[in-house]
Amino acid sequence: MSQLLLHKKTFRKNSKGVSGILATIFMVIIVLFLYSQVYIFTQNEDARFEAGVREANQLDIDVDQEKLTFSNLNYVIEEDTVHVQTKVTNEGPVSVEIATLWVVDIVAQKYGYNDTINLYLKVGETLDFTGSNALLVSIEDLPSSNKIASWFVTSRGNRISIETHIQNIVVANVAQGIGALALDLDIFRHFTYETTDKLANFPTGTSGFDVPEGEYIGFGCYLTNYDPQERAITIDSHSLFFQIGPGGAEYSFYIINVATNGSILSMDVGTFTDITINYGEEKMLVFASDKDIGLGAFSRLKTAIAVDTVATFVLLHGTIGSTPFAQNIPYVSLYYN
Repeated sequence: MSQLLLHKKTFRKNSKGVSGILATIFMVIIVLFLYSQVYIFTQNEDARFEAGVREANQLDIDVDQEKLTFSNLNYVIEEDTVHVQTKVTNEGPVSVEIATLWVVDIVAQKYGYNDTINLYLKVGETLDFTGSNALLVSIEDLPSSNKIASWFVTSRGNRISIETHIQNIVVANVAQGIGALALDLDIFRHFTYETTDKLANFPTGTSGFDVPEGEYIGFGCYLTNYDPQERAITIDSHSLFFQIGPGGAEYSFYIINVATNGSILSMDVGTFTDITINYGEEKMLVFASDKDIGLGAFSRLKTAIAVDTVATFVLLHGTIGSTPFAQNIPYVSLYYN
């Protein structure tokens, strides 16, 4: 009997020891489980944070790499609506999604925007918003004479000013000294005739400064508007390409309108349509008529009959903004042969 009681007491002592060990093991397991969960959570949060940082850095890089350039920029105001006319080229290494167009009247400090344009430009792509494709923004009580500025807002939150950048910073000073229009001496064309009312090989023509003598010829001159006040220049029918030929003879080739296929549009008196050159825009003017179309009908004119070098000038007449405009530009020398 006494041995049985002793065995029971020993079993109770051993059971208490085993319970303590099991409790300790269980607690260690719980601690390890909680630690692992905290560790996994921390790792996941670190990964999410690093991904967010990388995404933010990439967004900053993409914003910095968004590069749009603009040409042929012009603003037309009609009944409180600004027509933004321009050509947009994506010259950056990333695509650009345009969300909103903003326009401001700098003088009156009135703003308007168009957030329905949804434009997307791939790398190297150009979109043309000139003429009837202009982007429209409404601003109430907007005077047509005020100065306008505009900018795009992209889907990345970038603000890109819409402006034409003239590369040479001294151009504005030169324009103030000699005139707002400048001729491109490297791009000069002359055209023969396919028929009496159509130029041949238009608008490519023949480049260079050697011109056939004694032939019916038209001349193509490229001009760029560098007006420091950024006004549009309108050229009328009184403009001409003037040459001093052999022996002091004078030759005047008056400006004409030409279709894209070379057909002469201003054949009859009074049919010439004035030509507008916007700020920063380059445009070819064609001179081929023996008469001012504003005063007489078109007729062809032959070049000088002599082998000689002659001096040329471009005499321009019209308006700049809303004021009268005239400019005499010494141009290239031609060799007739």
